[in-house]
Amino acid sequence: MNTRDRVISLARAAAVGLAVACAAPAPGQLIKDSIPQTEGVGVADRRGESVPLDLVFTDSKGNRVTSKELFDGRRPVLLVMAYYTCPLLCALVLDHVKTSVNQIKWTAGEEYRIVTVSFDHRNTTEQAAVKKATYLLGYEPMSGQKELKPDAWEFYTADVANAQAISKAVGFHYRFLPENAEFSHPSAIFFLSPEGKVSGFIENLEFKPRDVTLALLDASEGKAGSLFDRVIMSCFMYDPTKGTYVLAAKNVMRLAGLATAVGLGTFIAGLFVYNTQRRRFPEGRSVPAGGTRHVGDTSGVVSDVSETAVAKAPKATNDPQRPESVLSHRNDE
Repeated sequence: MNTRDRVISLARAAAVGLAVACAAPAPGQLIKDSIPQTEGVGVADRRGESVPLDLVFTDSKGNRVTSKELFDGRRPVLLVMAYYTCPLLCALVLDHVKTSVNQIKWTAGEEYRIVTVSFDHRNTTEQAAVKKATYLLGYEPMSGQKELKPDAWEFYTADVANAQAISKAVGFHYRFLPENAEFSHPSAIFFLSPEGKVSGFIENLEFKPRDVTLALLDASEGKAGSLFDRVIMSCFMYDPTKGTYVLAAKNVMRLAGLATAVGLGTFIAGLFVYNTQRRRFPEGRSVPAGGTRHVGDTSGVVSDVSETAVAKAPKATNDPQRPESVLSHRNDE
């Protein structure tokens, strides 16, 4: 087969693959019973189950770590299952993960971690290091943070047993194809709680930033994100048949009812305070000019004595019997 025929063959294969993906009942679904190579390949819903904490991996620097070390009890984990010599799909998944996390408010290493594990035991530490350098170079968080934590996005390798164990735990089912020494596998990413529990997944080829944010909020179990973020999260739920997060009508109605109750309660409390103040200080009742207060009176009650009363009082006259009056009479004489 010459070069031209090979190009045509590859183009036809790509067209068939695209048609299969677009015709699937759920976005990004790659399983077709009519394709033998994809038999048993797909994503199983393992939400609520936990990843074994005694699995062993090797990081991009050659250090052996356990799966327990992936979870710190504070940050959720975005898990990508991908092998580093994959000719196409794994690179697309990683590219779309990078594009998505570049558009969310959270920063890898701070509010969450990204962990990539290869399920091909033939992959090496050097290949993991190259992948890490490549994707960190293109990672530009919205926060603008330049110095990322070392565990912000780590790439691991594993032997057959450990790769199969973590894949089974999260529901990622793949198949080795001996005829071309490659793997048939789905396109999906997974979200794990800070303790290692599977909280969700997105099975698709592209991952919307909104969906990734909601999935991370869900996985954080209230340990990350603002109060507003958690309120918004309560209005959505993941629909595996559509491969995206959709509005949860019941939760939206509950939230609307709660907001109405709070607003009404605030309004009633305001009216109560207003009426109480009016009873204590009736309109027009104020301290008159020149008025006096009773000694020790702190209630704001005005004394009956006023300037008007003083003005109406009879003025004092010279009394002949008073010394001053007598003196004045003598002087006149």
